[in-house]
Amino acid sequence: MPETQAKAAELTISQFDKALHERSAFSCGFEPIDKFLKEALTDHIKTGYLTAFMATEEGQKEVIGFYTLNAFAVSPQHIETPKRPRPPPTIPATYIKAVAVHKDLQGKGIGKALMVHALRQAMEISEKVGSMAIVLDVLRDEAFERRSAFYKGLGFQPMNDPDNVDRVYVSMNDIRATLGA
Repeated sequence: MPETQAKAAELTISQFDKALHERSAFSCGFEPIDKFLKEALTDHIKTGYLTAFMATEEGQKEVIGFYTLNAFAVSPQHIETPKRPRPPPTIPATYIKAVAVHKDLQGKGIGKALMVHALRQAMEISEKVGSMAIVLDVLRDEAFERRSAFYKGLGFQPMNDPDNVDRVYVSMNDIRATLGA
């Protein structure tokens, strides 16, 4: 896939490249995400589990935010599906495993820029490989309510999944209508 870049002010978002993205000083304030970025991300990419996009200040190497995408499947009983044709046993979706912004830069629009970039990437991918929705899990910590409101503001709604009560989704049709396609 060719490198994709999006700029918001002096922000550059591009596909992860170990030689171009310095992760060692990154901290979003949620240790499992920080640890994943620094210790597991490269292996997850190499094995094909996911792809990652890094936000940096233009011309810099230090990662100030990131997100990941991977293929996913959900039960048709957990999201709204068209009545016709009858849905398959699992619905193809795109999963955002992680989205995070350095704790010193939160609240400055970087998270929204990352999410818009992620939604656009997922929409483009869905044109080549079927994907009906974007799914993510809202992480539980002291910022849960703020995160939930953020995702709701982007159009995400709760899934009807009793095993994953913090899982939310937005349909590709809603993304196309919002972002234009």
